[in-house]
Amino acid sequence: MSTEWPLRQDPEGPVIIALALVNDPDALGFVVLDDEDDWFISDGTELSDDVLVNRESFRKMSLREAVELLPQLTALAGLPTGMAADWDPERRTWLLSSVTGSDDEDEDIRLLNQRRAAWKFEGSPDDEAQISTGLTEIPTGPDAPSRAVRQVVREQDGTWLFVGFEVPEAEDFEVEGLELEHVAGLYPDVRTVLKAAPGQVYDRATPDAEWELVEG
Repeated sequence: MSTEWPLRQDPEGPVIIALALVNDPDALGFVVLDDEDDWFISDGTELSDDVLVNRESFRKMSLREAVELLPQLTALAGLPTGMAADWDPERRTWLLSSVTGSDDEDEDIRLLNQRRAAWKFEGSPDDEAQISTGLTEIPTGPDAPSRAVRQVVREQDGTWLFVGFEVPEAEDFEVEGLELEHVAGLYPDVRTVLKAAPGQVYDRATPDAEWELVEG
């Protein structure tokens, strides 16, 4: 591992991790980065309402220790808060999703109101955007392809579609749903076109090219 710390969080900050992973890191199931930017790392076991059950299933360790145990966590350096990532061991790939809701409804409402008040773009940060599947995956292998958005579509009904360069033009592709704010966090260069009005389409030829309005 590089001596330069790869994550934005404090390396000595605590994370909650499944005890099973301490003895068997290959049992990694998923991680969640909560709204406080804290990590929850699991073998697939969910937190229980029973504190005693949680004490038997989970422990705390420093983030630095967790990264030493699970170096694939470094691939999630840019993961926005409020997201989860499932680990696909065969493909050595993280599969991203947006976390929706918690057991504390009042806190969820408070956080959502904060997010909406801070949002400076069209739509709402919690709008579900459609995004090509390749953009919701983070491979960790040495030959992992770069990920970038090629096209941003604002449909007539105001919904959003983001298409990656991994999708050949004029070919059908699969999509996943992520919250709009999470797409903007994963791919900050789309923020300049989040001004799009319904019916507008922005495109670019290469990941470092300027966005061009091609429709609308």
